[in-house]
Formats: sequence, C-alpha cells, structure tokens
Amino acid sequence: MIADLLNDADIAAPASDLHLDFAQQHPLQIAVCLRKLLSGRDFVTVEFGGRQIISQVLDVNSRTARFVFDAGSVAGDNHALPASQRLVFRSLPGGIRTEFVTAAAEPAVFEGRLAFEAPFPALLYYVQRREFFRVQTPLLEPYRAIGRYADGDAFKVELQDLSLGGVALRTTDVRFGELEAGCVLRDVDVQLGEHGTLRLDLEIVAPRHLFSASGERRFVMGCKFVALPGTAERMLQRVITQLETRRQALVPRD
Repeated sequence: MIADLLNDADIAAPASDLHLDFAQQHPLQIAVCLRKLLSGRDFVTVEFGGRQIISQVLDVNSRTARFVFDAGSVAGDNHALPASQRLVFRSLPGGIRTEFVTAAAEPAVFEGRLAFEAPFPALLYYVQRREFFRVQTPLLEPYRAIGRYADGDAFKVELQDLSLGGVALRTTDVRFGELEAGCVLRDVDVQLGEHGTLRLDLEIVAPRHLFSASGERRFVMGCKFVALPGTAERMLQRVITQLETRRQALVPRD
C-alpha cells in the first residue's frame, strides 16, 4: 500500500506551490505529523470537488498507513465527500503550515459517530515558519479592543480582522490613529463576543489611514501579538474556525 502511494504521481502532487524541501515522504514521518494534528486537536480544512468541510484528525494507524478524520457539519458535504478522488487537507497547528493530498476516503464510524478513513498521503508538507490565516470579524456585533494609552487615558476600538499572529484595529479616533509603528499597547482586553475576552499585549506594525465613501477619515492599525499563551492560541483558533465556517456557509453553491 505504501509503495503504491509513493508511486502515484497524481496523489503526490503538492496541495499548493510549496517547495519539496518542506515535504515529508517517509510514512513514519507522515504519521508523526498526523499525530501532532490529533494530539493538538487542531482543526483541518478538507477541500474536494469545490466543497469544503472543517474537520479534525481522530485516529492514525501507522501499520495500515491510514487515518480517520471527522465528518463535517453539513450533511450534503458529507454525502459528496466519498465520491471525490482527491482530497486536499490544510491546517495551521501553532501557526505551522501543514498541507497534504490523499486519494478517496471511505465512510467510517468512530466512537459511534460518522467519520471518514483515508490513506496516508504520499507527501505531507510541513512548513515550519509562521504563516497566519486571517478572517474578517463581525460587522453587526463587532469585536473590540479596550485598553489605555501610556498616560492612562482609555481607548476603545473595533477589530477589523483576526489571525493567530495579530489583529487589525479600526477607528475614527485621531489620537489612536496617530500611534506609530513599534508602539506597544499593554494589557489590552480583546473582546471576542460570545467566546470571551483575552488580555494581550499588542505591538503596532502597520499603521495606515483611509477615507470612507462619505469622506470620513478612518485609521486601520495592523498589530501583532507580543506573546500568545497556548490557552489564548487555542481560543483564537476556535474563533477563527467558527468565523470561517460561518463565512463558508454564506457562499452560494452551484
């Protein structure tokens, strides 16, 4: 089975433009990477036939070179998945880009629930540099960042987007907009709606301003997290995944 996988050029094709230097080829190395997704309970997107589900790795079997992953939340997607001969998996465990392609998956039952079982990929790309997937935050009930300037005065701004690396903050407050790159905002309460609040230090790295259609001046401040504890990272991953899942649900399907 493993030899067949390694000789199948179609299945071994990269999921994107990643370089072969980042590819794991030995089944045991691939099993280690899959088990990292399993132990970290990291979310994985599975793309197939113009569709996508949000999943997690549930089991890894090195002996049979197969793994089990969770079904998605949409019945139609779960029904369509087994017919696809090519599945593209993408994840960002701890900000480390992980991508691979497998052949068709079969329906399975794992701990009493619907799941899928697929063969190991021939190649697994494990890019150990931080690249962050960014999502837009809600407009109707915006997330907010609340903190204080160095002199003690308070500020309250909205989040424009969110990633595991940082946030973009938007405001019409001129004082906030005059902050410069390199400025560190300490103990900022990043309010994430129903998910709760994180207290984090933010460093401004990309300040800019723009004008609305009505001529109103707005400021957008790209910030990175100075440090991100593991508990905060896991919470952010859940928020990002939920926001992306909601966005995908609104995309019209053919």
